[in-house]
Amino acid sequence: MISFPLKQGLFQYDLMDHYAILGAPLDATPQQIRQAYLKVAYRLHPDTCKAVGEGDKKLAAKLFSKLVNPAYEALSRETSRAEYLLIASQTARNVKDEAEKIARLNGNTQKLWAAKNNPELVYRQILQPLTQELYCEDLSQIFPKIAQISELNLVFLLLKGEQKTRVRPPAQAQPRGTVVQSTPLEASGTVEAPAAPPPAPKLSPQEAHLRRANEYFDKNQFNQAISELRELLKLEPKNAEAHCLLGLSYLKSKMLTMAKVHIKTASELDPSNPRILMAKRELDQQSTASGSQSDNKTTSKGTFLGGLFGGGGKKK
Repeated sequence: MISFPLKQGLFQYDLMDHYAILGAPLDATPQQIRQAYLKVAYRLHPDTCKAVGEGDKKLAAKLFSKLVNPAYEALSRETSRAEYLLIASQTARNVKDEAEKIARLNGNTQKLWAAKNNPELVYRQILQPLTQELYCEDLSQIFPKIAQISELNLVFLLLKGEQKTRVRPPAQAQPRGTVVQSTPLEASGTVEAPAAPPPAPKLSPQEAHLRRANEYFDKNQFNQAISELRELLKLEPKNAEAHCLLGLSYLKSKMLTMAKVHIKTASELDPSNPRILMAKRELDQQSTASGSQSDNKTTSKGTFLGGLFGGGGKKK
């Protein structure tokens, strides 16, 4: 793991704030987390990084491999993401006595702390400009930016914890004579009963196809990914992300013509999408390599045919 001087927000409690590193809100969906990662990847990846100096390029590559990739790996899996959020929430509960002090860190945290009735909306409003330019300019200033986001994340978790404390379900009346037994831990008040997890959001058929296609693609099962994406495009023909992923799946399967068709379509539908720009670059690189190989074969074949049939025989 890359070493960096971060002692703010969740980092001060020895917890890597993966959401702050990616510039994604704590309540982001898996798809939003992926989009945040792709945006950062486009800015830091050696093939697409616009850093000028050699030192900045090396720093970008190091941030990408040692900081950003591990953060996305931790949040891309449902089980590890749920476990991480549980730990982060518990961390906030452990420091709730310092909530007022934490909230006074800066103007943004104070503004968020004041929005106790609707923290979600204000949290996203404050967060958006901070994440918009993340990894964009001077990379030496990236750590203070991540620290600001992590401070907001900590205050947001404190507010969510307060909401759960304030809103408690009414106690059910027990029949007279009923003895309610509690475990020793519950009786001591040292352990808070975990809240029931919210129901998983129901996915549309298109979202389900896209999620499965991404999973197949990540496992290098490109035929299955292609099948899912073709079904998706029957339902939503102008889905740019589906065309992009389908083009990449064809590219990985060495089907260059089909890859060109779908990546070109994706680019026309959403020309500024970071993943589509990366797909175009990968397509251009493979097309160039394929063209060079084709030229070599043609030259070799042409020499052979010319020697065998051309100019050397007697005229009849």
